[in-house]
Amino acid sequence: MHQDPISITPSRHNRWYERILLNPAFGHLIALAIITLGAQFLSYQSWVQNANQGITLALLVLCYAVTAYLSSNIAKFVGRRAIPYNLATVLIAVGLVFTLVLFTRIGYARTSLIIGLSLLLTIRIISVLINRRFRYLKLACVPTERIDNILPPVSKSFEYRLLDNPSMGETRYDGLIVDMEEQLEDQWIRFVSHCNIAGLPVFNARKVAETINGKVNLSTLQSIDLANLQPQPVYLAGKRALDVLLTLLVAPLLIPFCLIVALLIKLDSPGPAIFVQQRIGKGNRIFRMYKFRSMRPREEDEGTAQFADQDAYRITRLGAFIRKVRIDELPQFLNILKGEMSLIGPRPEQPEFVEQFEEEVPYYSYRHIVRPGITGWAQVNQGYASDTESTREKVEHDFYYIKNLSPALDFLIVMRTLKTMATGFGAL
Repeated sequence: MHQDPISITPSRHNRWYERILLNPAFGHLIALAIITLGAQFLSYQSWVQNANQGITLALLVLCYAVTAYLSSNIAKFVGRRAIPYNLATVLIAVGLVFTLVLFTRIGYARTSLIIGLSLLLTIRIISVLINRRFRYLKLACVPTERIDNILPPVSKSFEYRLLDNPSMGETRYDGLIVDMEEQLEDQWIRFVSHCNIAGLPVFNARKVAETINGKVNLSTLQSIDLANLQPQPVYLAGKRALDVLLTLLVAPLLIPFCLIVALLIKLDSPGPAIFVQQRIGKGNRIFRMYKFRSMRPREEDEGTAQFADQDAYRITRLGAFIRKVRIDELPQFLNILKGEMSLIGPRPEQPEFVEQFEEEVPYYSYRHIVRPGITGWAQVNQGYASDTESTREKVEHDFYYIKNLSPALDFLIVMRTLKTMATGFGAL
């Protein structure tokens, strides 16, 4: 029997002028024109007159390219449009360019470089504000029994509306959310197919929830999903090389600082300056992890293997401070050199707790597929875990990190770690 065609309203920002004004390529061209022309003409009121001015414009273009690359990649993750993180990309780009200038000793025009970088910073702030206003996603959602349990009720990144029937009426949406694990009625299947054919993006509800929450729901995880949790060997090798390189670069500054901290710990309370504890690392292998001691030594009758909040009464005066700003983790750079840890990854746990959590948290041991880290996605999002329920949430964050392992996510973790150190988030 013939069925009437389903009318799909064009997606938002699909009009010709919206396509032009909100087109990323057009925006990049406009931004580059403002930065380069503005820097040159505000400084010299004329076009390029010598090699130094030309080199400066090239450096500004390079700065913008690095900033745009980092910003577009961190846009995939939670907190992607926060102004501080976007401004951090500008600082990173500027640092890389100035490092290039120092090593190559090339000439440049100081005035136009300063003006150009100021314009770049201003444009990045305006870009974030425009994205917040016009790139806020408005999504339609196919109603199913479990959809309210999958999607968060409120999000800073998007809003969704449950459809009453297989029609969008006159409302324009950015996409359609569908629970792919749910058995849909024929009319809804037909509707989803027509949306896809019409070019309206169709999103898996579970993937949307992962992106919004920054974690993988263990309740919906299936064994077949583990195939998507296999990290790329090439990236792991590059990550390992970068860990060693950065550790060696900071060693001249790190070693004297650690000696001072060790001396202060000895003066503050009796006991060794370095605390050594067995932890579980990559491949479920046991290794000895080093930390600055922040607690008084345990008495013989106080037992072993407790959550840190249960031992909070043992924290020393200096220990409270070094734990808050994460100075106690600095000796783990030695673990990095030994190949037992990475700068970024899931935090290693004690063997006793690993055995317990493997019984209580599904897929727990899979977090050991990568090297543990000094900082990680779970640490900057959740903080300290002190029981099975919070550990389960911690593992969900770890799975998200493993699934989305990339330079952009590592960069975002570094930025959030700096914020964590400044605020003391998650410390005892």
